[in-house]
Amino acid sequence: DIVLFNRINKKLFLTKEGEELLVKAKEIDRDLNDFESLAKKEDLNPIIKIGATITFGAFLIPNYTIELSKQVPALIPKFVIDKPKDLEEKITDGTLDFAFEEGNISNKKIRTIKIGEDELIAICAPTFDVPEKLKLEELINYDLLLRESGNPSRRMLDYQLAIKGIKLGAPRLESVSNNVIISMAINGLGIGILPSAVARRAINNGFVRRIELDTPLKRNLYLICHKGKKFNKLTKKAFLIAQNILVKK
Repeated sequence: DIVLFNRINKKLFLTKEGEELLVKAKEIDRDLNDFESLAKKEDLNPIIKIGATITFGAFLIPNYTIELSKQVPALIPKFVIDKPKDLEEKITDGTLDFAFEEGNISNKKIRTIKIGEDELIAICAPTFDVPEKLKLEELINYDLLLRESGNPSRRMLDYQLAIKGIKLGAPRLESVSNNVIISMAINGLGIGILPSAVARRAINNGFVRRIELDTPLKRNLYLICHKGKKFNKLTKKAFLIAQNILVKK
């Protein structure tokens, strides 16, 4: 056993081990005070780091930023737009507080909250020579304008075609940019497959038209964070706003 005190003439004196422990205790107390001060500083000027896929970044992040400024003006949001795989890595290593993502998420360290649904749709120029309705498998008879391989939208299309025993060949366009796909479609260069939220403005403005598909291409939209993530009062409110942003919209 370690002796921390010696009793001499009815008085207690620290042993060498006791003095060493006292030094350590003072260091811990100082560190706790520093941590408390840092926590208070973060509450006064908090920064929250939020991720999103390109799809979310285009149609949801602006609305979410406006809501944050209204409801939590003291919070400073910093956004990262990235691929799903990279977002999930940033969630697990703590670089991001939470993120918006679509499609299937299999990482067991990540908590997922479904916040809505989206649908992939087929679009083309109003004068493009294609019927108003197509079977999904008939898409391969046309020049296709698609997202890059591995993208959630692309994976869903590939999966649904695979169910029908069809392997998609090289499309006319593979792009990381939704805007490039829309531009190509507007100019009559093929059929684009995009999230409905992304294509909505071009459809409403009459730049493109929607082609009805016999197979719905619906997927879930998620808010994700690390399962062990702890939020303070302000960031928790931002997280709750994020859960309801599609309803608000």
